[in-house]
Amino acid sequence: MSDTQARTLDWADTLIQLLEAQEALVGDLAALAHQQAELIRGSRTDALLSLLTRRQQLIERFAGAQEELGELTADLDDRLQTVGEGQRRRIQSLIGTIGERLAQVMERDAQDQEVLEAARSRTKEELASVGATRQARRAYLGGRAVDNRFADQRG
Repeated sequence: MSDTQARTLDWADTLIQLLEAQEALVGDLAALAHQQAELIRGSRTDALLSLLTRRQQLIERFAGAQEELGELTADLDDRLQTVGEGQRRRIQSLIGTIGERLAQVMERDAQDQEVLEAARSRTKEELASVGATRQARRAYLGGRAVDNRFADQRG
């Protein structure tokens, strides 16, 4: 085996390992996105905050590998022509799976954001209503009784 062939195999194996790690992280993110939706629907704020912390850690790990992934995928189409069919299919499959799962996570996030924004609007309206009720109550309690001995029955 030539030195060039060995480097090509090392490149492909390293890329596959990194892509498999990224695929696992994206799978974990997808699972957390599903849990996140359930927590939002159940209004479980404390659990949601905990989940978001775990999710942020996964995102940081995922993003941390992006530089190395960028180096390994430079001239990907040309480099894929130098590896065997099995490795080429595995690399392409992993890239496709990662892309699909990321799209699913982003779609779930967009849906969750809409739910959260609707809940925020309802809460804002409820708070405004409570404020108006308090203001009316203060006005009612702060009103003075009319003490006019010259007033008739109509005031």
